[in-house]
Amino acid sequence: MSSRPSRGAARLAAVLNALPDALLLVNANGTVVNTNHIALETFEAPGTALVGRGLLDLLPSFDCKRIPGSMRPSGEVEGVRTKPTRMIARRTDGIQFPVEATSANLEDGRTPYVNHHSYTGDELLMLVVRDLTGTLDTEAELARQQRQTEMILRAAAEGVDIEGKVVLVNPSAAQILGYRASDLGGQELHPLVQHTRADGTPLPYEETPLADTLRSAASTGCGGRCCGPRTAGRCRWT
Repeated sequence: MSSRPSRGAARLAAVLNALPDALLLVNANGTVVNTNHIALETFEAPGTALVGRGLLDLLPSFDCKRIPGSMRPSGEVEGVRTKPTRMIARRTDGIQFPVEATSANLEDGRTPYVNHHSYTGDELLMLVVRDLTGTLDTEAELARQQRQTEMILRAAAEGVDIEGKVVLVNPSAAQILGYRASDLGGQELHPLVQHTRADGTPLPYEETPLADTLRSAASTGCGGRCCGPRTAGRCRWT
């Protein structure tokens, strides 16, 4: 008798066990009949069994219409893979955790992926489940940092009050202008910057983009004007 089928089954089992995500095979009764190693590590608690457990016990919000057999309406397209969907999963000991699940229907349950929990049937549902515990923590931190950045940017956009006085400045802006940040707080901005035209003549406050911005609440550019300190002959032209 040829050993090729058994070798093929062993090879496929090794491949599926090497997957980074949990793989579940579910029969028409909605029962888990086979898994890979990651699924056991993800869902199975000590002293409990994953195989033989109802899928909806593990993924309570999973769409039961995807389960093959009588629970799925006739005419459902076989083999269609669903988009990754986030939901809350439950271990065999009841502990909940976030996951992302993808499913696809298999026409023939006689899969070569056979181990001591082998199963033969007409149709199976295959699910790939990814544990998002660490991912969601990272996403939450990124979202927090983004909110913090947006708050800083909004505050920076409001760095000058309606009277043209500096109420907020960061060290980088102060360095560009040639001042220390502590020297700018509460000072009128016009005498410090945008005070001189390119030809060296004074630039009245009423003609500056700052005055126009404060009047219209619209951001404008600064062109052909001194945007730096008067002292020591230094002047940043833009």
